[in-house]
Amino acid sequence: MFRRKDARAYTVVLTICSDFIAMLLAFGLTWWIRFRSGLIPYGDTPLWFQYLAVVALWAVVVIMIFHIMGLYSIRTPLPFLSEVAKITQGLAISLALLFALAFFLRAQHHFSRASVLLMSVLTLSLFLLQRKLVRHYWGMFLRHHDLLQRVLLVGVGEENAHIITKIEKDIHSGRKVVGLLSDEKDLQTPHNVPLLGLPGDLPKVLDGQEVDEVILGTLQVPHGQISDWILACEKHLVQFRLVPDLFEILASRVQLDFISGVPLLGLGDFPLDRPFNRIIKRIMDIVGSVAGLILSAPIMAVAALLIRMESPGPVFYVQERCGREGRIFKLYKLRTMRVDAEKETGPVWTRENDPRRTRFGGILRKLNIDETPQFWNVLKGEMSLVGPRPERPHFVEQFKKEIRHYMPRHHCKAGITGWAQVNGLRGNTPLDERIRYDLFYFENWSLWFDLRIILATLFNFKNAY
Repeated sequence: MFRRKDARAYTVVLTICSDFIAMLLAFGLTWWIRFRSGLIPYGDTPLWFQYLAVVALWAVVVIMIFHIMGLYSIRTPLPFLSEVAKITQGLAISLALLFALAFFLRAQHHFSRASVLLMSVLTLSLFLLQRKLVRHYWGMFLRHHDLLQRVLLVGVGEENAHIITKIEKDIHSGRKVVGLLSDEKDLQTPHNVPLLGLPGDLPKVLDGQEVDEVILGTLQVPHGQISDWILACEKHLVQFRLVPDLFEILASRVQLDFISGVPLLGLGDFPLDRPFNRIIKRIMDIVGSVAGLILSAPIMAVAALLIRMESPGPVFYVQERCGREGRIFKLYKLRTMRVDAEKETGPVWTRENDPRRTRFGGILRKLNIDETPQFWNVLKGEMSLVGPRPERPHFVEQFKKEIRHYMPRHHCKAGITGWAQVNGLRGNTPLDERIRYDLFYFENWSLWFDLRIILATLFNFKNAY
């Protein structure tokens, strides 16, 4: 089932697959032209699978180089000439690497230089052609199935209302304008985009409208007002971007984007916004969760027996939690408290020496064994091995109103363990401190960072109550 917020990530996956197919097609055309068509004289025809193996390796190298160069970004595609230059540069680098590898390994098979040159030209041509076709027809698919990113424009007046037309006509942007907030009450908006109120009404409009991205069309507003709007967008997990003046191109994590030539500024991507990193993390989650379920099965079986012997009720405790993008899922734990633990108090956090715990439940919590059923949540894709701990919907609604920068922790999947947890920030500990650790994790994610956190979890029992 396609989800609107994942549409651009799917675009990246389609582009990667089509690039690989384009290289195989270029190989097929090159082989026919060079060795089968008779257009170019050649002696004995070489073995085709020797060439195909090298082409497959070349394709993998090209894809990795394109990823490093940012050609598989989830942002709006680069202008055509910029993309041509980057693709040409990436192909040249990949060829240089392959030639260097062949030289150092002293490859025994001789490959036709004419074939390499011909395939390079065909590959470049097919890359550009298939990217245009994929983006065009994928854009039509998104539009037909109402999967375009829903954009709310703020502060747009007569002088820059053309932004609406540019977004609506550019099928490659994957966006559509669903509303406008402007001080100009009689503004004639193109494409019948509804005027939903004044710019100051943004928080209220976000409460009532389904919006994926807010674009600010002017900087002629107080700085504090922009900060308030950014916080309002954070609470609803909505991207915030602005149309800058030419001299206001900033550094740091601010990145420049384009929609049909209109420059936009927004916060840069976190490492886990990149599809390659998501794939790597998901592979690690699948392998780790399968291994975790197998290794923990005997422990859970013994724990289940002891839980039933000590306290009447189910072995597993199922509770609703908020995961990525605020989606609610059912989290599984070994039960460590009485069945009616929250009957009188309602939802509350656990605390040290919590009287609601069973005797054996305290041991399970201390050793982190109560969390082992969550390997099943990880395998299902609802959680990750490492990430911010998922919170209950009751507390999420409370915290997003009271605590600044709380909602961005929901941009990635929740985890069984996390950077905050291995630093002792769990249970009844300061939430603002936990959020600082969660944001640090987002900004500095790497596979090695995840492995470090997993290893630390095995030996960390601080505040496990």
